[in-house]
Amino acid sequence: MSDRVQGAAAAKKTIELAAPTRVFSLGGAIPIGVRYTNGSGKRMEFSDPKRTWEVQIKIGAMQVAFGKIMRYAGEGKVRWSIEDAETIVLEAGGKHAFEYDAGKRWPEHFVPGLNRLQVTDLTDDNETVLSNPIEIRVEYSAATFPALLGILGDEAGTVDGKAFADKWVKRVYPGFATVAEARVWWEKNGAGREVAAALAKINGDAAKP
Repeated sequence: MSDRVQGAAAAKKTIELAAPTRVFSLGGAIPIGVRYTNGSGKRMEFSDPKRTWEVQIKIGAMQVAFGKIMRYAGEGKVRWSIEDAETIVLEAGGKHAFEYDAGKRWPEHFVPGLNRLQVTDLTDDNETVLSNPIEIRVEYSAATFPALLGILGDEAGTVDGKAFADKWVKRVYPGFATVAEARVWWEKNGAGREVAAALAKINGDAAKP
């Protein structure tokens, strides 16, 4: 029997992945629901998946970890640590569910068009548990441009996130220079025909096979 066990086929721990809708705005919130079920017939303990490095989500071709790795620098030294995760206890047949905003955490990994998602749990060295895969559609909507500017203006934003936002802002507004002037430009032009045509082209190109 393969050590890669998917969804409900797993004998002990199973993972179900879902999304509240199947269409989301590029750069915006993409909430996903994850549910663990203990099918082992006895009590099970494991680290909180949403804070565990070994629990990961595949977005398209990229695989990223839920658990965050923090960097600390001081006194000429740099050290790394994984965030603390509480222990989840499930009785036989018990379930543990959580919601996670994948769009906020990893905006740079989503692109217009279909995006395939799947959770991988690597916490057990003897077994890799996979969730069911799901597909969601991401579109460049009227809400995308302001959301991208929000990412660019977020002091806590990542370098990759800001590079992603810069790229997609310039697809609609090539003259982009600063967040402040781009907000003014959007207020004047966001509802215009040229912008609507640009968004339609981006989404149309993404829909092509």
